[in-house]
Amino acid sequence: MAKKLQLVFKTAANTTSTVSIENAKENLTLDEAKTAAAKILPVLTTKSGVEVISFEKAVLTTTTQEVLE
Repeated sequence: MAKKLQLVFKTAANTTSTVSIENAKENLTLDEAKTAAAKILPVLTTKSGVEVISFEKAVLTTTTQEVLE
């Protein structure tokens, strides 16, 4: 199973910006995700240069792949 963590942030333009992290660790907690988000928040901007201002939510997606035979 592959796990992908998406950190969703609010921007100054009242939109959202998402940072995706492949292969998230097992048993990741919301507090750990918030800590990681706080560390990267100061350096984030959108592609159009809009400031990213706050953490909104963390989404963990688990994907299962099955080879058909």
